[in-house]
Amino acid sequence: MNYEVFTLINGAAGNIYLLDIIMKACTEYVPIVFILILMGMYGMGVFYKNSHLRQQAFATGVYVILSLFITLCIGRVYYENRPFVDHKVNMLLPHVPDAGFPSDHAVGTMSIAMGILYSSPWVGRLLFILSILVGVSRIYVGHHYPMDVLGGFIIVWCTSIVYHRYLGTMVMIAYQRIERFVLTKCRRYHLG
Repeated sequence: MNYEVFTLINGAAGNIYLLDIIMKACTEYVPIVFILILMGMYGMGVFYKNSHLRQQAFATGVYVILSLFITLCIGRVYYENRPFVDHKVNMLLPHVPDAGFPSDHAVGTMSIAMGILYSSPWVGRLLFILSILVGVSRIYVGHHYPMDVLGGFIIVWCTSIVYHRYLGTMVMIAYQRIERFVLTKCRRYHLG
């Protein structure tokens, strides 16, 4: 069924020029937009002196790194070829033939969406939808099977539960201490 759904989505690639451009843009550029939004969130926290926004951006960054680290570990333990290694597919963009499961793009974008959801629900929901579009685009361009993307999303949701139950508070406290330390050093440097 995984391959059948893949052929259904990837089979459309190369047939509609505008859709090809949109899907290639989703694969290549939308993840960069996610990173810029997260950086912008932190920057807004600095500019508006909003410590909650800074803490949430930092916590989201930690959550993204944790999710991607888990993805890396899974990719090392469970190796699954990408679709273009085993099958003739409509490849719209080149890619190295490394492990396909789970999708890093799906994990990275969904992690940022889930992290931002806590501080800005409407932005988080928009990013959630865009993350799903990124996942579909990874199948469309021939880089992933549907289960690679779905598995990535499941990893993010499981990591979210563990993170918020066991690590979230510690990360926030650690950030507050680091920020206080840095601000104290900066004040001493400027006054001294």
